[in-house]
Amino acid sequence: MRKNYLPFLLSISLLTTSCSKYLDVKPKGIIIASNINDYDALLNSVNAISNTGNTSPLTVTDDLADITYNPQNQMSAPGNLYFWHPYINASPERPDIWIDYYNTIANMNVITEGVMEATSGTLQKKKTLYAEALVARTYNYYHLLTFFAPGYSKATAGKNYGVPYITSTDISVATPARPLLEENLQQMIADLKKALPDLEITTPNGTRANKSAAFGMLSRYYLYMQDYPNAMAYADSVIESNQYYLLDYNNYLGSTLPNTTISPEEVYVRYSNNVSLRYSSDLLSKYDTARDLRIRMFAKRNTTGDTRVLTYNNFLQYNPNRAVSYAEILLNKAECLARMGDAESAMDIVNEIRLHRFKPTDFVALSADSGEEAINQVLGERRRELAMKGVRWGDMKRLDQEGRMPAVNRLGADGVTIMGTLKPHSLQYTFQIPLQVQAFNKDMPLNQQ
Repeated sequence: MRKNYLPFLLSISLLTTSCSKYLDVKPKGIIIASNINDYDALLNSVNAISNTGNTSPLTVTDDLADITYNPQNQMSAPGNLYFWHPYINASPERPDIWIDYYNTIANMNVITEGVMEATSGTLQKKKTLYAEALVARTYNYYHLLTFFAPGYSKATAGKNYGVPYITSTDISVATPARPLLEENLQQMIADLKKALPDLEITTPNGTRANKSAAFGMLSRYYLYMQDYPNAMAYADSVIESNQYYLLDYNNYLGSTLPNTTISPEEVYVRYSNNVSLRYSSDLLSKYDTARDLRIRMFAKRNTTGDTRVLTYNNFLQYNPNRAVSYAEILLNKAECLARMGDAESAMDIVNEIRLHRFKPTDFVALSADSGEEAINQVLGERRRELAMKGVRWGDMKRLDQEGRMPAVNRLGADGVTIMGTLKPHSLQYTFQIPLQVQAFNKDMPLNQQ
């Protein structure tokens, strides 16, 4: 297989103005970086931090309202995502999502291929930038897997395909074949473990990966793979760093939360486009909407007939993090504890989160009488706490593997007409390889549809 689709993965236009003053471009479109500032600028670029694809993991979930996309725009890329059509883009022009994430991966590969030969900077600085690029690369591969590979199951991960794991910018060499899903995830884990020794303990802000960011990603990947001991161990590594803590929302009523990039609640920060999103009735039913401060702080409510619309407020002050939050880490640990039989400790974590999300007079502790009840309580709190933050689609895929996902319907404006259904264990949980990628890679295995 030839690397014929890489030329459109590397896009000069995705660089920021501040980054472009450092960088030149080869005739074939490969970014040239020479000194340490060039490589540092790539890690600070909009392409690295605010990938447009980061909105996509929200569109496919059961968190969005039933009338988000109407019949007139079903065939747009967002509409295809929303209704789980096989092809995200039905035309062969632009491979949406695929190109968004692979563009960022290509820029990270510029760093991993060249930073150690940079003309300036200390050896340790070069190693640190290399390590940060590895972390960023795995983040993008994780999302590619959630779209273009089946959900992980130990029984099938050694049979199902993942996505090409590209680590080079050389367009003259053969593209890696689609590896097996198990191989994909093991390579991502290996890259994170390789990065850990050279990552800083702290960084100036959350957009730059530190050791805890790598620990957090490892916890997420192991949870996705149902490896609960490892998922909990790496969650503990973040917790024991003592760098992060939950904000008490009672202290921010009438004001805004700290900037996301420097918030003590955020471990690794990635943004998406600033969008307003309607909560689904199913998601709203999980909240105590009259008392939960997450609704009060992050949503505004309009009523038109029977339609309740809630959207994120104050984007200039608070743009939700789409990567790893401290709350996710705590919930990872709580879920692992519940699945390993320690319901009491799992519920202690759930209630610690809730203490920071309700007024003292409104707080009611949740309880569980069994491990299974604790799992359900943790998953419910996970949905409330991490809503609209880019985690739910991965959760839906892994929960579907164990029969915990009901059918999800997309309803029309009348609230009755079913316009699309994502059934349990449906092949619609996996999108097809984009048409343009197929055109340039005739022998690439396709997903079952």
